[in-house]
Amino acid sequence: MFFTPFLISYFLFIIVNSYNINKVRNNIFPYAKCIYQNVITTEGKRVVLKSAQKYNTFTIEHFPSKTETETERSKDGFFFKSDKTFSQFHIHSFLVEQLKKNNIHVPSVIQSDLLEYYNNNFEKLKNIIIAAENGIGKTLSYIIFILNHILKQPKMKSTFVLIFQYNNLLSKQCYDIVKSLSRSVKVKTTNLKKGDLLNLSGSFILISSPVRFVTYMKENKEVVENFLNHLNFFIIDEVDVMFDKPYMKYISIVYEEIHKRNTGNIISLITSSTLCNKGKKSIYNNIMKYITNAVIIKTDFFHNIHPFINYHFVNLKIYNIKTKIDAIKHIISNEDHKKVLIFCNTVKSCNTVCSLLKSHFDNIFSFNSSLKKVDQFEILELFKNSENPILVTTDIIHRGIDIKNITHLFHFDAPSNIIVYTHRNGRISRGASTGDIYMFNHSESLITKKIYELHKNNVKFEDIFSRKRSLRKNFKRDIKKSNQQKNIT
Repeated sequence: MFFTPFLISYFLFIIVNSYNINKVRNNIFPYAKCIYQNVITTEGKRVVLKSAQKYNTFTIEHFPSKTETETERSKDGFFFKSDKTFSQFHIHSFLVEQLKKNNIHVPSVIQSDLLEYYNNNFEKLKNIIIAAENGIGKTLSYIIFILNHILKQPKMKSTFVLIFQYNNLLSKQCYDIVKSLSRSVKVKTTNLKKGDLLNLSGSFILISSPVRFVTYMKENKEVVENFLNHLNFFIIDEVDVMFDKPYMKYISIVYEEIHKRNTGNIISLITSSTLCNKGKKSIYNNIMKYITNAVIIKTDFFHNIHPFINYHFVNLKIYNIKTKIDAIKHIISNEDHKKVLIFCNTVKSCNTVCSLLKSHFDNIFSFNSSLKKVDQFEILELFKNSENPILVTTDIIHRGIDIKNITHLFHFDAPSNIIVYTHRNGRISRGASTGDIYMFNHSESLITKKIYELHKNNVKFEDIFSRKRSLRKNFKRDIKKSNQQKNIT
């Protein structure tokens, strides 16, 4: 009996020591250790946030845009020809009127350069490469170019145009723009679907993905051969995607069919925001095999950091779903925002993030490839037309999609490479718009480390464009050098 209290005390001591007593203490006394360390670091200055959030301790390192006075004074000159009108570029009056109805009054830099090239060379046009940053109106530039060309032709002369977009969302977006601007133009426009019957009388614009077009060609050989025999313009948007797997084999099939006819009258017009020309296997070198004797129309900010966007790197003590969600909640709640876009790498991650944020924000939508096409279009419309909405998405819309008034963008998951990073950011970098982009600065992420260095050293994007294997190889080499230097010292 004497040993019973002693044994009980001994076993209690063992249990307590084997258990995480800190966890018990934190649950019983939740305010015993509240740390207020939400700190912003900007150009060497540290500013403590007034509304610091308990437990979610993080710092943000800023790479701000140009000062407000510099921006306002020169904003138009960066992206728009504010001293020019479309009429001054000899755009047909019918088209000028439709542009005005769509609230498009001033040409962007790339639009004015393309139209100027057309006016000076319309009788001897070459293949054209449009190389320009995201959000400057590349798609609109070639649509204006084509519609104006059709309007300037003699009445009896038809123009045939093939436009390749790499997915259904971009095909529909392109189709909608063409239809809205071509109401006074005698041209048929089709967003190709299975079973469509093509009526090729008169000018014709056919919009499709490469896969869908080649499939349709196999099933409707005679109609497509007739279309290609009369083809005048072959336009390929997002060309760096199209001339890579899995689209390249379909592009090559179309070019083989075109070369069989050997008419020599087809103008290829291609566009890109990311066109790497480094290495023998670069996409650019692949393109040059098909797009020969081309003129390049390029903007000053192609492959450069957008001058009006603020870039932020969020530093957390621990990087996991909870800590990142807490940081996003805190930032959104304390920022004056309109539309918010959050990028994830997988459908699972997308759905998880949306679910965790739903309890804190009312107007939030999840958008990914698991949704039906009809639902995708509906959600995009809701996001476009809602007040202060949040869209959690995968990279299904990281390219080309044009949505106005996105003020905040988060990379919840680090992008797979710098090109994906550039195009994700392009959803907020629309022309001269301003906004804020946030990335979690996890040093163990290879691509995050490279992107951070890009902003810190103000490096051009193209300087770290590379295949994943090359990037990983260079990163390992850098780590090895760093370790060797440590051993020496």
